[in-house]
Amino acid sequence: MSKPIFYSTKFWLIFLSLIFALIFVLSTPFYVKYKARHKVFTKVVNVEPKEFAIVLGAGIKRNGQPGSYLKKRLDDAIKLYNNRKIKKILISGDNGQSNYDEISIMNRYLVDRGVPQHIIYGDYAGFDTYSSMERADKLFNIKNAVIVSQAYHLPRAIYIAREKGIDALGFAQHYDYGRKRYYKREYLATVKSFFDCLRNRKAKFYGKKIDTSKGSNIKL
Repeated sequence: MSKPIFYSTKFWLIFLSLIFALIFVLSTPFYVKYKARHKVFTKVVNVEPKEFAIVLGAGIKRNGQPGSYLKKRLDDAIKLYNNRKIKKILISGDNGQSNYDEISIMNRYLVDRGVPQHIIYGDYAGFDTYSSMERADKLFNIKNAVIVSQAYHLPRAIYIAREKGIDALGFAQHYDYGRKRYYKREYLATVKSFFDCLRNRKAKFYGKKIDTSKGSNIKL
């Protein structure tokens, strides 16, 4: 009479391997957060000056105004600029459809509040956080930056940026804004981003490199 399958050594090796693999996958967000410790700031006075702010896109309203999340990011970038913590701003967002243009709305908001047009650069294919950081490195040749987003999102963004060779930290004045609402989504996105970095995923689009010493590339 044959023994039940759970008595076999092969079964237990496979079972334990699956358990360890699951633990590894589920623990990656904690590792990412640990790697970004001490790099998220809520007070502008504590932010180390960098060349660029990278403002990550978010939802826009039908009336042509930034949504609440994006507005807070843009206001934070303005604060960094006004306090001389950054010299240039890269706005990275979705411009994949003719009727949806995050970049133009972000640019107009910044310029209307006193940020000079010539220091603002646009990444029109920042479809997700990973693509934004990949393109910031490969197309804009950014070496150091303050990433501007909600605080719950910053550890993932910082981790990706640093994996791409960008000396990055993060800034968000409103630390808890959106944290509870997007916790599960951010957890899963962090797992995905960890493995995107591990396999060096390519962005959907690249294009020609942008010389950030020659003024804005924004399409007016």
